[in-house]
Amino acid sequence: MKKLITVFATLVILVGLLAISPSEAEGKAANPATVVYNLYATDGYMRLADGEPLYIYGFVGGRKGEAFTYMPSYNPLTGIQAPNVTLPDAPDPTGGPVTSAEAVLGGNAQLPAPVIWATSNDVVEIRLKNLGVQAQPTAPNDPHSIHLHGLDVDAANDGVPETSIGAVPANMCVDGSTSNDCTAAGGPALGAGNVIVYMFHQTNPGTYMYHCHQEADIHVQMGMYGALVIYNPADAAATSGLGPGRGQGGTLWGFKYDKDYILLLTEIDVRQHEDEEGTYTPGSVLVRTTSDEVAEVPTSNNPLAWNPIEYTPQYWLINGLSFPNTIHLDTPGVFSYSDWLAAYPNYDAFIRGSVGTTLAPSYSFYKTPGEKVLIRMINLGFETQPMHIHGFHPKILGVDQRAWTWANKVVWGRPTPFGVGLEKNTFLIGSGETYDLLMDFGQQALSTPQYAPNVVDPETGVALTMWPGSTFGGTQTRYDPTTGQPQANTSTSFPAIPDAGIPGPDLYIGGPVVIGLEGLTQPPGVVGQLFPFHNHDDYKATNDGAYPGGMFTMLEAVP
Repeated sequence: MKKLITVFATLVILVGLLAISPSEAEGKAANPATVVYNLYATDGYMRLADGEPLYIYGFVGGRKGEAFTYMPSYNPLTGIQAPNVTLPDAPDPTGGPVTSAEAVLGGNAQLPAPVIWATSNDVVEIRLKNLGVQAQPTAPNDPHSIHLHGLDVDAANDGVPETSIGAVPANMCVDGSTSNDCTAAGGPALGAGNVIVYMFHQTNPGTYMYHCHQEADIHVQMGMYGALVIYNPADAAATSGLGPGRGQGGTLWGFKYDKDYILLLTEIDVRQHEDEEGTYTPGSVLVRTTSDEVAEVPTSNNPLAWNPIEYTPQYWLINGLSFPNTIHLDTPGVFSYSDWLAAYPNYDAFIRGSVGTTLAPSYSFYKTPGEKVLIRMINLGFETQPMHIHGFHPKILGVDQRAWTWANKVVWGRPTPFGVGLEKNTFLIGSGETYDLLMDFGQQALSTPQYAPNVVDPETGVALTMWPGSTFGGTQTRYDPTTGQPQANTSTSFPAIPDAGIPGPDLYIGGPVVIGLEGLTQPPGVVGQLFPFHNHDDYKATNDGAYPGGMFTMLEAVP
């Protein structure tokens, strides 16, 4: 009888353990921590991929107690981009007028806003102060707020001014003018410079976002948005103190991953930005009326008075960048990737992974080679975007911060294998949606013949130059300069064929033997295949109509 009772008790314990949710099973730290972000709302200028200046609203600041770097506003009058500024800490916002410590941040809005990250065990405080318009003082000096999109907080922390509260510009004077010193204007306006403290404890790990909800049709388009990520307490991305996009892994809903990337999708209609800046120029045409008179009427592209319902973007962004800047390429005189990454360390959009490594934390879990990479895709634009990946079919782990266990799940410690469950290579992501996608870079090692230097056959110990079963030859992407005749892509002593036969910077990317994208600086000793990850409304993969550009990045599969 005692033996039966013992067996029964053991079964009850096992059933109880199996009933634990993935987030509970992924660990909780013993001592909850309070994580504080000090953020400031303001305005500024940036440059688009083609060099065009853009007036923006946004947030600037960072995690309390940590140094942070920001990219100063571009000066459209002088054409000067000042060097990055690093501060030892994000200053604590003080209620009232702009202080000297806060003034250095005024007019230096960042697009996108800093990534906010914490663990499911943390209490998070976001302290918001509105410094007002500083880079363009004649622009509308509006209140701002932070909506914690997807966190299901109470109304007071929801960031909707109509149902909670907004941050009044600290430089708003009682007579309606704008100044950091309102003495001559009769003093500051009522409530000017109030500090809003948002607080939450999110127990569901996943991918979230935040944005201003004051006149959201304008302020979100102007750039007031950022990514928010909640980790499990034991995730390496959290314990390392680095957060997302920094080469650290973790577990989401039972699935292990070796690193994660944020892809924050938005788009730009420059006319909205011009309207806020005060430089919008209406367009019109002359038409002959029925009474044979000539009248001037607005065009549909530039109405006499700008209206957001006329929204027609010209630029599409990933993490605030357009191709080719998304893949670490500089635009001479316009954009320096190293400077940008120093200011936006969690927003790298160039996704890299090893196809053959067996040393990654995920290997013992999946029993297949290759790094497993989590893509946190967020759409904070106004359009629905069909994002398409070449060369891979990632798993959809969940949408809008909830696991899709009907599609892929972990049972008895075993994940739904790759090649089984819900896997897609095109994702239709609506405005305000998030997708958590798990990529198996080993898919390329197992399914595609490719050039793979520095790879050792695990059975013979012999260094390989190609994957077993591959053959040299095939695609001709090089040419002999003396004869002009095409050559095999393995003939690395010959140059690449210029795009469309016209000498220029845009060169073909060869395959299946891939040396890499021309102009792209590879890590020492690394040779990888490159796969586009782009918007399949292909006109959105342009910069104001110039292809390739826009919402377009790449995956690099390295040995």
